[in-house]
Amino acid sequence: MFRMKTHWSLLLIFVFLFHLQADEQDYYLRLKKGWQYMREVYLQLNQHYVEDVDPYPLIKAGINGMLDKLDPYTVFIDENGERRLRIITTGKYGGLGMEVGLRNKKITVISPIEGTPAQRMGIRAGDIIEKVDDQSVSGWSIEQVSGKLRGKVGTRVKLLLRRPGLEKPFELVLTREEIIIKDVSYSDFVAPGIAYVTLSGFTEKAAAELKLAIKELQDRGEIKAFILDLRGNPGGLLKSAVDVVNVFVPKGKLVVYTKGFREKEARFYTNKIPVLPDVPLAVLVDGGSASASEIVAGALQDMDRAVIVGEPTFGKGLVQKVYTLDDQFDGKLKITTAKYYVPSGRCIQKRDYGQNNNVFIRDSSATDSSTHVYFTENKRKVYDHGGIYPDVTVRQDSMNYIVVDLIRKNLLFDFAVDYHQKHPEWQGDFIISDAIMDQFAAYLKEKNFKPTMIVDKELDKVKKIAQREGYSEKTLQLIKQLRDQFAGERKAIYRNNLEQIRVLLRLELAEKYYGKDFRQKLSLEDDRQAQETIRILQNQAQYKDILAIQ
Repeated sequence: MFRMKTHWSLLLIFVFLFHLQADEQDYYLRLKKGWQYMREVYLQLNQHYVEDVDPYPLIKAGINGMLDKLDPYTVFIDENGERRLRIITTGKYGGLGMEVGLRNKKITVISPIEGTPAQRMGIRAGDIIEKVDDQSVSGWSIEQVSGKLRGKVGTRVKLLLRRPGLEKPFELVLTREEIIIKDVSYSDFVAPGIAYVTLSGFTEKAAAELKLAIKELQDRGEIKAFILDLRGNPGGLLKSAVDVVNVFVPKGKLVVYTKGFREKEARFYTNKIPVLPDVPLAVLVDGGSASASEIVAGALQDMDRAVIVGEPTFGKGLVQKVYTLDDQFDGKLKITTAKYYVPSGRCIQKRDYGQNNNVFIRDSSATDSSTHVYFTENKRKVYDHGGIYPDVTVRQDSMNYIVVDLIRKNLLFDFAVDYHQKHPEWQGDFIISDAIMDQFAAYLKEKNFKPTMIVDKELDKVKKIAQREGYSEKTLQLIKQLRDQFAGERKAIYRNNLEQIRVLLRLELAEKYYGKDFRQKLSLEDDRQAQETIRILQNQAQYKDILAIQ
């Protein structure tokens, strides 16, 4: 009997090894086939295509096409991409120090950064860039213009700018300096004893900036509670996420671990003395909080160190490493190698990437089940849904389609620029009076503002169908009456949303007159998520109840 079982065991092992060998043969056969096809396709194009073909963009397109079959974070990086990666990592670049965007199809200065060449030379929000070093930027993308504005520290760049309200454009010659992008974009006390810091990124200096902000706040008063705002923070360096957590928890605590199909498990612990180990803590998150932000929020949640408030995070829990392809040409490949797991064992990554993709031989996410229940240190239940779910969910106020259209068409921004140009000094308290709202309404009329509405497009379709199929004039008149009815209701909807428009206009004007910090200060006054977080921290009984603190 024993010998028979042994024979069966040997047979099963032989069958397993045979299938394994067959699978490997099939794998290498498909690899050889694909490689040969790629090579032959290029050779045939090069020999027979109707036009002369530049090989680099063609091959780069092939590389990008191959990587598109994987996750969105595995990418090929050439010289320009490496420069962007360096900025993300260090938070520094050689440039002029201004945020630019596309407004009405023109490259427009959104905001100059304080203390930079752009700000010192008097560049303002709303200035339109027409030429860079005598080259017209008409039709250029934001990336193209930004690349042209950046460069080696100490070099000069000439700009031709057009300012609303001035008849002629004017030239400025600026010298590039090292521009430091701040990870801490705002800090202040938002209530007696409650400190607030917005962390916008996770470069290598994020934790140092956070500690400095805390020290500066402590110099102004005692910190009895702390809010860390990670909303809209897309992430950055893993080490910086660990160091930020370490600001609030003791050394020796597990913050995150990573593992992948070809990567061994790696664990990351705090290793420094914390700055605020005992102060009640809350973290604000939303759908724009990703990667390193989710590590911080998830780790602090699992440790029951902070109440997480806001909306579910993005769900980006994939680890990337950068590999050099060729030192001569600076080509690199950023590859997803593992996934992030917070201390309870939850995987941060959402599961909607690559699951229906036939390029994966085995689904490495199959073991990650959203039905699993995990537990925090205080035995609170948390779930593996991908991303971090808040302890207290607070949705921001929704915006009516008219308000969204005002933002989308840059009319709030443009009016603020125009108003600031005509009224350089603000008079009295910073309140948006009815007189200013009337001026804004007149401005919209002058610009012939008509909200983009789906119903208008659908009525146009109905009218065309009715005309084509020969419906009577009476029916066409009914369609017109319906359009007039919608137009009348739009005016009522605008009036019903005047207070929200007033708030948004106040923020735009605040930034034009007094800068981004003043805008942020005012925005917190009408921020439902921030105000609820303040309320929770002021109610210690509720705070402890949420975290199951005995």
